[in-house]
Amino acid sequence: MSTPEDRRNSFPPLQRRIILDLAKNGAQTINETVKGLNGHYKSSWIAFNTLEQKGLIKKTDVKHYRNREYPLFWLTQGGIFVALVEGANAEDLLQKTAKAYPNEKTLQCCLELSPLLGLEGFRIGFSAIQDKGKLDHSDMMKILFAHAQKDMSMQQIKGLIEILRKYPKEYEGTKKRINQANKLLTEMESMI
Repeated sequence: MSTPEDRRNSFPPLQRRIILDLAKNGAQTINETVKGLNGHYKSSWIAFNTLEQKGLIKKTDVKHYRNREYPLFWLTQGGIFVALVEGANAEDLLQKTAKAYPNEKTLQCCLELSPLLGLEGFRIGFSAIQDKGKLDHSDMMKILFAHAQKDMSMQQIKGLIEILRKYPKEYEGTKKRINQANKLLTEMESMI
């Protein structure tokens, strides 16, 4: 199994820098990103097209400058999880995600939980987005159960519950799924 450092090194460097720059600065044109990274336009243009084809960034708006339109790019939901795996600041990313995806509360909840959930949670979230296009309650449970298999302190559990309570729909869905899982585990235990 690869380590987080191996995964970082396996992503093309320019694409990684672009994703991290968009995560930090929000939606930008290709030219704004090139200037911010002190890069070259052609290689950046190719990298942007590749990232767009991979479904990690998308055109979110248009910037008007001197009677011309320039597309603004930002991260897709999958791109957000790649940015987290690549080391983006989760708090900054949460603020930008709340603006870019105001109705995606499950995504926002996962981002807020990300300091507690770690790399495995990011991988599960990214996989779910690749498969279904977005996160749902069952994905939250997969992330939480994967994390619960590690030793968790009571302080970590309390922190997790505090964050979940900020998102009522996700909190209720999580409670419901935990009760279902508990009932299933009790039935399985009686069979053993």
